[in-house]
Amino acid sequence: MVNKTNQSLDKKDLMLLEELIGDSKLSEQKLARKTGIPMTTVHNRLGKLRGLGVIRKYTISVDYAKLGRPLVAYVLLKAVPGIDQKALFGRIAAMPNICEASMVAGDFDILLKARVASMEELNKMLAGGLRKQKSVGEARTMISYETIENL
Repeated sequence: MVNKTNQSLDKKDLMLLEELIGDSKLSEQKLARKTGIPMTTVHNRLGKLRGLGVIRKYTISVDYAKLGRPLVAYVLLKAVPGIDQKALFGRIAAMPNICEASMVAGDFDILLKARVASMEELNKMLAGGLRKQKSVGEARTMISYETIENL
């Protein structure tokens, strides 16, 4: 099945998206200058991309180390058989320090990305929060020592 949104995007749309992925703060005027696309066309195409839901929001990239949360941990969770995984997913995704949560296929059910200030804070999150969930059967934690963000 072909996605109708993909069919309606062309080279100019993709150029605009690439520039905004690099810097979502760019004005329409700067986008027009950088891409060589007329400003009215830029304005109309951005409206189309928002209307299609391709652009959902404009955001920022934060240096979490400067905010006192330099450690990144990935946690794989296995749900207890027979529980409502969606409900567990929603509860865990809303916990403090969880910045991303994904339902995944494979040996585990949920993948979390957490940002914490210290190993002590990570331990509190794991032992005091995640592992106390009766719906969590198993947890495996990996700590990232270096990350490159492409987006």
